[in-house]
Amino acid sequence: MKHYRGLIIFYSAMILLFVLVQVWHAQSAPEEKKQERERQLEGAALIMNAESPKMLDESTRLDSVTYNDGIMRISYTLIKVSKNEVDSDTFIKDTKALAASVSCTEKGLGPYVKSGLLIHYAFNDSSNSPVADFQIGSSDCL
Repeated sequence: MKHYRGLIIFYSAMILLFVLVQVWHAQSAPEEKKQERERQLEGAALIMNAESPKMLDESTRLDSVTYNDGIMRISYTLIKVSKNEVDSDTFIKDTKALAASVSCTEKGLGPYVKSGLLIHYAFNDSSNSPVADFQIGSSDCL
């Protein structure tokens, strides 16, 4: 049995090293996933912002899209509307319902919203006065 002692110590050390590597990897993997998610969201914001300001239809202009600290900020201008012409509560209710539907089911951002991304929407009128401001999060995707 004495002549196997070196072999037993070698195998024990290799098993211990393997276990330590697995524990280290299990602890570092979530951080790597978080960093990859951040890169993907920053890239999505850059792509969405590339051609802004951009007319989406005859009355709505996409002004900017930015991403920082888990919040995607999307700014619009309603170019044919004055703040006085809009009932803010009704506009927010209707627009938030539509935005939640799109944000939660969209292939690009939908999975991120469902897993914790907040999308902050801001709407301004033709004179750049705020009309509506709201956020869509995972709780809105039910």
